[in-house]
Amino acid sequence: MQDQMFGSRSSFMVQQSVTASEGLHHTPRQKYRKGDRTRRMWLEREEEILATSLLGLVASGWKSDNGFRSGYLTKVEDSLRQEFPTTDLKGTPHIQSKIGAWKKSYGLLRSILSRTGIGFNTDGDNKIDCTDEQWEQIVAVSTQLYLRLSFTWM
Repeated sequence: MQDQMFGSRSSFMVQQSVTASEGLHHTPRQKYRKGDRTRRMWLEREEEILATSLLGLVASGWKSDNGFRSGYLTKVEDSLRQEFPTTDLKGTPHIQSKIGAWKKSYGLLRSILSRTGIGFNTDGDNKIDCTDEQWEQIVAVSTQLYLRLSFTWM
């Protein structure tokens, strides 16, 4: 049952990402009332540019102990617009939401890898290496992990 569920969900995500990429280049940005908004699916290249620009801001001194300095979202928006001139991505809500999702994924991955005997496999394809029994324990403890099983972690 899980394989069927995840298989259909991943195919849904692929279909949605194609639709989102077509929407970036062919239709103008639409305004929605709060209840009518749909989720925006990020392209892999958009995520790469976001991560690269955040790393660039860290390297250039825009990050302190408490987080980024004010105005960092404008810098990130500018770097995204350089790569994607017609993008509709905004600092709030899009970029802040994506950073929040990355933080959740990082926290879940960190909690998994903190367990004894669990780590990445040696094949270099970034898969978690553990026994079936250990995996069942991990999934039983974390309901958030169960919901994010079909996502890829960078």
